[in-house]
Amino acid sequence: MKLFDNENRISSILKNIEMQSVCSVEKLAGKLKVSPKTIRNDIKELNFLLGGYACISSNKGECKLIVFDPKGFSEIRNKISAQDDLFNSTQTRMAYLFWKLIDAKEPYLTDDLSEEMKVARTTTITDLNRLRKIIGGYGLKIKGKANTGLTLQGDEFHIRLFILENIYEQLYLNFPLGSEVREKLYEFQKKLSMDALGFGFFFRFFVVMIQRIESGHMITKLEDKYCDLYDTSAYKIVDEFLKEIEKIKGYTISKEERLFLCIAVAGMRTPANTEEIEDKISISEEVADLIIEILDRIQTELNVTVIANELFDDFVYHVFFMINRLKYGFHIHNPMVEDFKNQYSVAYKMAEIGKEVIEKREGVTMTEDEMGFLAAYFGVFLIEQEPKKKRQKIAIVCGSGKIIGRLIANQLKKIFDIEPEFEFFYDGKFEEEKKNTFDYIVTTTELNIDTKTPVIFMDEVFDRVYIQRKFENMRYLSEAGRTIRKGIDSLFMNLLDESRFFVLNGDQSYEENVEMMAETLTKQGELDAGFAKRVKEREEYSTMILDQNIAFPHTKNMLSKLTLAIGVFPNMLKDEKYGNIRLVIMLGIPESMKDDTVLVRLYDDILAIGKNPDVISKIQNMKSYKELLLYIAEEKNIFN
Repeated sequence: MKLFDNENRISSILKNIEMQSVCSVEKLAGKLKVSPKTIRNDIKELNFLLGGYACISSNKGECKLIVFDPKGFSEIRNKISAQDDLFNSTQTRMAYLFWKLIDAKEPYLTDDLSEEMKVARTTTITDLNRLRKIIGGYGLKIKGKANTGLTLQGDEFHIRLFILENIYEQLYLNFPLGSEVREKLYEFQKKLSMDALGFGFFFRFFVVMIQRIESGHMITKLEDKYCDLYDTSAYKIVDEFLKEIEKIKGYTISKEERLFLCIAVAGMRTPANTEEIEDKISISEEVADLIIEILDRIQTELNVTVIANELFDDFVYHVFFMINRLKYGFHIHNPMVEDFKNQYSVAYKMAEIGKEVIEKREGVTMTEDEMGFLAAYFGVFLIEQEPKKKRQKIAIVCGSGKIIGRLIANQLKKIFDIEPEFEFFYDGKFEEEKKNTFDYIVTTTELNIDTKTPVIFMDEVFDRVYIQRKFENMRYLSEAGRTIRKGIDSLFMNLLDESRFFVLNGDQSYEENVEMMAETLTKQGELDAGFAKRVKEREEYSTMILDQNIAFPHTKNMLSKLTLAIGVFPNMLKDEKYGNIRLVIMLGIPESMKDDTVLVRLYDDILAIGKNPDVISKIQNMKSYKELLLYIAEEKNIFN
């Protein structure tokens, strides 16, 4: 196999197809001076490499690129095209250095490596130092000195993991498998009903295994935990497949190599259609018990019930495959982690709860990438379990004539999934006897009426996102038994007022301050008499300290009110039992509340506070609710 040559055919094919709406296989073959069959095989491999972020469709000799995830596609495309830059790329140089060292028959001189890459000696030394740091995480070392020669030390299994997770594209993009082996691979994909993403995972493991075996680098020993795979359905599947490969290759593939390839099946990316693999991959009862425990913990800690939907079977398989990846040491990259942290904070909090359960029960360490995948499932569950939307009845009160009323109605239609039913009142003349017959009253003029119906004051031309959020907050506040206040758009800030803002005593313990808050709110008629005791009992088995030194004591409120309060420690409290605390956010959740989306939205607001340490430090020095409100509204609207 020739590595790091000047012709990255795979990259050229992708560039040509990407630049044209439709691209001919025949023209590509002529341009790249290969056969149409070679182009078709390369396109199949490209689809594996694109990892489900994009795919190249082929119909009657015409190819078209379809991108599902632009960010993911861009990342993969850049890796594929990196070989065109040859040794101008740090990634490619490190891949080359690693490749030379794992195949070296004797120590490699730094000067020889520099000469081969045609770069300065200092550049090679810098790249070697970077490489040392990365491979150290895999238990690998580069030993020796620049003038006497360098060698790579470490076991074969971890060498392969490093290749798979870091430099596969640079080393194996054009690896020749042969038509017979490829045919067996496609049959294997069909048999297990694997999509491009799942099969690409297996394909990479197989290519690395075959190349390393054929270059004389076999796995001869594995840790005992990998032997657990021997009695699984994954081993049976791999064993049957490799028996077919052995007939083609003419050599025997060892049990240790079979166990290595098992990781790609036992820890595969969850297929698009899990029904197809139910009779091939068996899920243990322990996984089902673990998921039940995760959901119970979420309900206990957040008072939110995660309702299973048609994706639940996929979730079970995802957790099963994820645990195997963590157990057997294979890491997959998730480019969406930061997006989930920032945009789906409650789902990510649920993933953190899941992490605690999984790590305790399985003895593994969750990575941030896997946390992101877990949060994605919770995010979907939360969105899809929101109550079905009904047709809203909206009164439009307008003092500027019919045309403005119609304009407002047309704008409002855009923010509802189901078109509302409108009734118009012009010249500011609203029929007061109808005040409680609408879901919302939208007005451009001041109304002097006493009604439980939410009233929204708005301009004749408005910001769609702003109004949509306002409508949502009104619905949430109505469910919570509260009314929205003019000029305050945050659910969190609407649930607070001056009587529920506390400046706490740093000379007392955390528990004493929480008890004081609860007792005060009980006297105000906001919480029931047993609230403080229930909070204390919860603290005994589950910490309520969030990130950034925020305490979040919360439990059921036997009164029919969703009650929120905030307490600040002007000087951070250092409690021996609970650690350092800056803010205390107390929440009483009425048992009568049936719509969990209200809590999810509120948790979003609470978690948003913890995202910026500067915001927390300013809030903890405030003396009143009014000061907090002005800061949030005028300076730093952290809830947008």
